[in-house]
Amino acid sequence: MPTAACDHHSAASRRRLRVCFIVSLAVLLLLVVAVAVLAITALRPHPADTTISTIRLTSVSLSPSRLSLNVTLDVVLSIRNPSPVASFTHDAGRAEVYYHGTLAADTNAPPGRISAGSTNVVTVRLTVLADRLAGYAPQLYGDAFSGAGDVSLSVRTTVPGTVTVLGLLRHHAVVLTVCDVIVSVRRAGAQSSSCQYRTKF
Repeated sequence: MPTAACDHHSAASRRRLRVCFIVSLAVLLLLVVAVAVLAITALRPHPADTTISTIRLTSVSLSPSRLSLNVTLDVVLSIRNPSPVASFTHDAGRAEVYYHGTLAADTNAPPGRISAGSTNVVTVRLTVLADRLAGYAPQLYGDAFSGAGDVSLSVRTTVPGTVTVLGLLRHHAVVLTVCDVIVSVRRAGAQSSSCQYRTKF
């Protein structure tokens, strides 16, 4: 009888050990899966975005009789890097201003580096090219000096760069942004509406 009792006790202990082992293994697997999902989510590059903070009209000289035009704009770009783990090093970018679908001015944006979760502010100066808008001079004059004095523009930016995750993984990226803005000749500042951006990896 004592031998049978001992065997029964030993078998029960082995079952408990097996159950404990299986439960521990299942918990470990769940932890591994959870860590892997978090790692993939954290290491996945987050798209940067560029918005137009301000457009300042620094100078304007417009004569509809002679169809001459001279407009200088300071465009303040905010380049935001939402990633908590990746930095974004961008090369020289491109800013373009369109008036009624016609390229009015373009310039280069300086290169820079944006650390994780940070925002860089870049100011670029654009001079409207008179020959490109000669045909729109009367219409532009009417927008600027008649009614509310608001001029509708489209600003497009292209910012190429490299996303670096934890200093190890690198991804090439190009941030593309299109913003519709209203520049007021009579009131300082500008309104930005429905900025759309996308990042190409």
